[in-house]
Amino acid sequence: MRVRRKQKRRNILHSGTIFTQLVFFTVIISFIPIIFVSTVLFRKISSMVTEELVNSHYQLAAQYTSNLENSFYQYKDSLRQISNNTIVLDTLLGNTRNKNPYVRGTNVSVEINKSLHLDSPELRNCMVYSDITDNKIYGNRVTMMEGASTEIWYINHEALTKDYFIYSSGDKKRSTILSLIQKIVYLDVTNYKTKYVGFIKLDLYMDKLFSPTMDDSEENYSYDVIILDQGSRTVYSSNPEYNGITDKTTYEQLSKKRINYYKDAMVCTGFEKNYGLKMIFLFSNQQLINRKSEIESTLFPIFLIVVAVIVVTAFVFTRGFSGRVARLIDKFKVAETGDLTITEEIEGNDEITVLDRQFSHMLLKLDGLIKKNYIQQLEKKESEFRNLQLQINPHFLYNTLETISSIAAVNKVFIICDLCEKLGENFRYSLGKNYGEFVTVTQELAHTKNYVYIQQTRFGNKFEVFYNVDKEVEDKRILRFILQPIVENAIVHGLSNMEGKGTLEISISREAELLVIKIADDGAGMDAERLEEISRYINDTNIEDKKRHSIGIRNVNQRIKLACGSEYGITIESALNRGSCFTINLPLMQ
Repeated sequence: MRVRRKQKRRNILHSGTIFTQLVFFTVIISFIPIIFVSTVLFRKISSMVTEELVNSHYQLAAQYTSNLENSFYQYKDSLRQISNNTIVLDTLLGNTRNKNPYVRGTNVSVEINKSLHLDSPELRNCMVYSDITDNKIYGNRVTMMEGASTEIWYINHEALTKDYFIYSSGDKKRSTILSLIQKIVYLDVTNYKTKYVGFIKLDLYMDKLFSPTMDDSEENYSYDVIILDQGSRTVYSSNPEYNGITDKTTYEQLSKKRINYYKDAMVCTGFEKNYGLKMIFLFSNQQLINRKSEIESTLFPIFLIVVAVIVVTAFVFTRGFSGRVARLIDKFKVAETGDLTITEEIEGNDEITVLDRQFSHMLLKLDGLIKKNYIQQLEKKESEFRNLQLQINPHFLYNTLETISSIAAVNKVFIICDLCEKLGENFRYSLGKNYGEFVTVTQELAHTKNYVYIQQTRFGNKFEVFYNVDKEVEDKRILRFILQPIVENAIVHGLSNMEGKGTLEISISREAELLVIKIADDGAGMDAERLEEISRYINDTNIEDKKRHSIGIRNVNQRIKLACGSEYGITIESALNRGSCFTINLPLMQ
């Protein structure tokens, strides 16, 4: 029953063409993400817009805090300059010639005016109060300490124990004043003593110093700010309606969260570093409400456009897709007839194009393998035919060599005995009766030495042979009968026609995980054109040229690649009249 339901479902889903299936599937499946996205988007829109506004609010708060810190820094720096001013110190200490207290006060006032821009809107006044009782001084910017005790801000010297204090002015406006205090201390470098001279009091209008930025209408603040001192007491508020926020939550709790709300406002925090003032910023939520309404009114037509685009795109894309699939099917049908030379390509960069390229590559490779197999079969038959021609009864050959060796021994021609012995060993090795496809380096080298001995006897010691074999590679295994054809080529083509005496060097060593065999001679060598021709011939598996040259080397190279892999084989280096070097790279095998 379950199998029937599955089969029925498959028949329904796959009953039409691929074009119909894809269009139907695309349209149906598109509505699922649209509904999902619309639901999620409406839920996320609030947080997205909120985050955007919060970033904007924090930028405004950071700008406000930075401007306030810069103002405080400038005022503190100006107060330090006044307190360290040499003229001011000498005048207060009485170290000047003029003893008139009013003239000295005028001089100090001039120095204060130079250090401060008293025309700033938030700056109310700056006064220096001298504590040197035996040196009276008076002016519009300087007076004696007893004069401070009569002023409204002075109560039992408590204000002087802090860096700043706040008081209400006694004028009609009853302005709230922020006073910055800087003590004046004289350092006697001779006796290493300090002397308290007095202090500087700089008065600032708080409503002008702390007032937030106005909005575009210049009627209301773009945001409101509440300033708290180090003890979290409210010292300034641009909107008393929000003062109750400090009763419900602390500044530290507000600072822990990135987004806070109070009444109809979004809350951010800031901190002023010079005097440790804490700031609470409140931004109206009306902007957030307006932004939500704008986005929500825009989304609905966008959803309709998206649906229309999806339907049209699905139709266009699916028609092109199904057409390309049909072309690929046609190529399969052509290949089924036996035509493997299809060259037409399906354009694009998607999986269909990749599949088409892989299919075309497979056809070309299959065609090449068929041709290669055909050539190899021909070469195999040719080799078998030659082997049949050269077959000789081994026992007859060995008996004949022993007869020749015995006759030579009787006649004391021992060199013939040695030649017969070497030749017999070579025949046994070539026939492979007691060997497999792989032999040790020592066995292959012994066969090569026998062959070299015969050739040296033949050419009358026309060349010398040197062997350089590492001990650690003597028991490594290599393909049988791969050295003798290379050595034969070096002797016959490189050394036999030399006028003088040549040399042949056979080196076998290990390099990392490779067994490297080098056969080098200093014979005739070959030019670059001949070297390129031979290198191409021995490496090309599809040679159809009837001009056969270096067949032995090619056979060795092809045997190595077939048995060990295409990354192994023979490389040739040669220069005309300077000799040749054949390098055989093999895997390291035990």
